[in-house]
Amino acid sequence: MTRLAIASSGTLRRRVLDAARRLVDQGGADALQLRLIAAEVGSGVASLYYHFANKDALLAAVAVEGWRELAQTIERSMASGKFQRRIDAASAALLTFIRRRPHLYALMQMEPNLAVREAEQRAFEVFQSSLLGDDRAPADRVEDIARVFWVLGRGIALSVHMQEDVDSAERLEQAVLRGLAFLLSPRSAG
Repeated sequence: MTRLAIASSGTLRRRVLDAARRLVDQGGADALQLRLIAAEVGSGVASLYYHFANKDALLAAVAVEGWRELAQTIERSMASGKFQRRIDAASAALLTFIRRRPHLYALMQMEPNLAVREAEQRAFEVFQSSLLGDDRAPADRVEDIARVFWVLGRGIALSVHMQEDVDSAERLEQAVLRGLAFLLSPRSAG
């Protein structure tokens, strides 16, 4: 295969993934239709099978990208300096991502593919790193504490997503973040 063919092939894969993500963001995994993607990228459906064995493989690739994006979002939030504590930044990033990308996050949760679960573990490790060096989180309990926040984040995100309007969702999200910050504060330990 020539360099041009390889580059073109990589470009097609990227365009297919981008189109698939847009469809998932709009209507969830059920909205992903290979014919729509092929039409958008100017290719035949058969060309998609060169990059993805089937629709499930494409959905798994979208879910892996979702976990990578979440990990990057958490890292950027922790580095932003907008929050006093890194766990607050990581929690806010998690909740905001879930609220803004509910269909993608649902796919990320449901996809049983091993590569997806590995990408989730890497995203969790980034989230967990927000507790490293936090004097409120004993080193031998960091993973347990991070896991609690990770699981709570899913339930919180579902509650926020069920709000009727964006303002209500944002108010609930901020209230939850304040509550979590209090629970982690020295005041609540006494």
